[in-house]
Amino acid sequence: MTPLKNCQICHIPTNGKRHYGVVSCRACAAFFRRAGCSNRSKKCKKLKNCVAKEDGFFACKFCRLQKCLNAGMSSESFQFNRDGYQVAKIPMTMDTFLGKPNFIIFRASNETSSSKNFIDVQYLIDRVAQVLQEGPETPIISKSKLGKLSLGLRNIQGTTKYPDPKSVEMYGKNEALAQVEYDILSVTKWVTHFDEFQKLPHVLKLTMLEGIWNIWWKLERISDVARKIKANLNEEMLRKLDKDHLFHAWDLKQLDFSWFSKNTVEELKFFLDIPTEIRLDPLTQLMLDLDPSDIELSFMLSQLCFQYVGKRFQGEILRISEKFQEILADDLHDYYVNDMSNPYYMKRLAKMMKINNQIQLDVYRSKVRSSLGHVFDIFDIEVSHPELFIDLTPC
Repeated sequence: MTPLKNCQICHIPTNGKRHYGVVSCRACAAFFRRAGCSNRSKKCKKLKNCVAKEDGFFACKFCRLQKCLNAGMSSESFQFNRDGYQVAKIPMTMDTFLGKPNFIIFRASNETSSSKNFIDVQYLIDRVAQVLQEGPETPIISKSKLGKLSLGLRNIQGTTKYPDPKSVEMYGKNEALAQVEYDILSVTKWVTHFDEFQKLPHVLKLTMLEGIWNIWWKLERISDVARKIKANLNEEMLRKLDKDHLFHAWDLKQLDFSWFSKNTVEELKFFLDIPTEIRLDPLTQLMLDLDPSDIELSFMLSQLCFQYVGKRFQGEILRISEKFQEILADDLHDYYVNDMSNPYYMKRLAKMMKINNQIQLDVYRSKVRSSLGHVFDIFDIEVSHPELFIDLTPC
């Protein structure tokens, strides 16, 4: 072992190693390094003969530096820029040269709006107006407004059309527009069974339909999947299924979205909510556990739509939506108390609201992602009535 010696600067015991040419302690070596690299001048407030205390503490930096120099310390052995990251340069790439990230640089060149596909949906607006004017296809008698909506829902469920992968060779523009037309008209027919809605001015009815048709179908499709699962699997088989079990997946080659974007289906799925799989996801599991009646499902659809459209448009529509929700909530209470003899229904109501709240959250997240698609201009389509699709794609 190296014999212990005293520091030649402060005279405290040290390990005998030499620092900058002199046997010194680490504290004095570090001080000399700092002082030697500093441009600030140091002055002695006494007679330039200050000494260290017994514990090695120096009160005067000037005298300490002079003792270092007199003992033979030299700054010639100082080493600088020993860390590799301090001298390494960022390699010149396209994104560093331009100051833009890759996902913005390497995209399709800008094109004029005239090159985008234009879709005129005025015919659909006219059909919606006609359905609203004519009212329900068949008169329905029920003791409550919520009951009428549930009967109208049964008619829609009996004729619901979903694309069948086995019978559809290619799901493209014509199939997508036909599906949108069916979805919008179905919701329009359903809502005509609500007398309070039919009393609104025509302009207000159209505006509210713009906001509710897409989110209405999000809940109804979850309900439809749950009904089909229950119809084909018994309780024991359901319990054996893993979470997120895959029931069906579309072959992406069957999906043709070239009519509104140059991006692939996988790329578009980042920006849009494109359901290409049917899984036992958390929402479907919640719906299976709830197993709502027609009255309960009608209330869930109404509450989800009117709450969402009220938040979206605010003002008069918000006041109307809150009034509608109160009317239907009273009908639901009467249903539980009088028809079901169940005044303690809060647990079921909480489950219903949990599903609705999760759907709204998913919609808001989807809108954030779709807005990015609008920023990056990935959609090659323009629509005559973009407000009808604001919750679907940023046209």
